[in-house]
Amino acid sequence: MNGFEVCHKGMKTLFNNLPNSNFFNQSVLNDVKEVTFEIEKISLIKMIGDYHCDVIAKDHKGHRGYRVKLEKNPSFTHYYRIADVKGQKLSSSYQWKEQL
Repeated sequence: MNGFEVCHKGMKTLFNNLPNSNFFNQSVLNDVKEVTFEIEKISLIKMIGDYHCDVIAKDHKGHRGYRVKLEKNPSFTHYYRIADVKGQKLSSSYQWKEQL
């Protein structure tokens, strides 16, 4: 799989509250084990270089942006996995307060 596919499929499992450990670094799984997502849909995924992607998702309160950091290693099941996820509420469907 490429980074885009890992970002999309991994975040989809996370938003369904059933994160697949093949897509995530263990530290991310530890950070989100007490979190329940109520995402209606993923609106946009944008790759930022080879190791970052932005995921814009809509929930009942509006749009949220998730900056996802990827790591790559041939020993990973999908060659890439999600190393970090940071989220923030957005006032529009694609707007970050700061750049990478």
